[in-house]
Amino acid sequence: MFRQLVNLRHFGRFRTAAPTLRTHKPSLLKQQPELEIHNLLELATVFHSRPRHDFFFVQIGAFDGRAGDPLRRLIRRHHWRGILVEPQPTAFQTLQSNYAGETTLQFYNVAIGPTDGELTLYSRKDGDVSVASTTRHLLVKPGHGQDKVVALQVPCWTLQTLLAKAKAPSHIDLLQIDVEGFDYEIIRSIDFSRIKPAIIRYEHVLLSQRDRNACLSLLASHGYRFLLEDRDTTALLDDSLENSLAASA
Repeated sequence: MFRQLVNLRHFGRFRTAAPTLRTHKPSLLKQQPELEIHNLLELATVFHSRPRHDFFFVQIGAFDGRAGDPLRRLIRRHHWRGILVEPQPTAFQTLQSNYAGETTLQFYNVAIGPTDGELTLYSRKDGDVSVASTTRHLLVKPGHGQDKVVALQVPCWTLQTLLAKAKAPSHIDLLQIDVEGFDYEIIRSIDFSRIKPAIIRYEHVLLSQRDRNACLSLLASHGYRFLLEDRDTTALLDDSLENSLAASA
């Protein structure tokens, strides 16, 4: 933790490290791995006041439910209720298979955006579905031309439409977003007068500096405080800050 505090001072964020190797773990954590907190998202959810049985999440950009997924361990451990969204058809089928048996989950094969309708999603012709984006140039590999990228029209809903169709509860405890550079577009489309998740975690590494700052400013204006990692930002709703902002409005 001391090293993390030093990194926070020097870099302005927590440096995200790989999980401790099993051979280096203390014997207690080898015997009881559920006691170990692996990242800031887990830390935030541990101290969130919502009882585990009532916790509700929305994951936008769930991909296959395994690769680089910060929620899988938590979902499997606590059997949270929630909504998982993935627009790529092949990844979506794998996502459903990887969560077989979790009866409290809902799955939607759509994109999330500022309006209902359709969205252009780009992926690679070589069949690599590990990356898909609304921005074409992010899919171009060094030495390969634009012709190696294919465009796919996918259905698109707003977050409000998704929650209505899923009959989601009035409280959203966690909104997890990982959509390859489209994160800010989703966040700024949220009607915070109707939806205010307790925790919002999004990938900032592909955002421009302008959009990074704009996203933080927007969330701060609605009462959020922040934990920064190398690739992701975790925004935590501060009730006291939210109330003071409402009183000054």
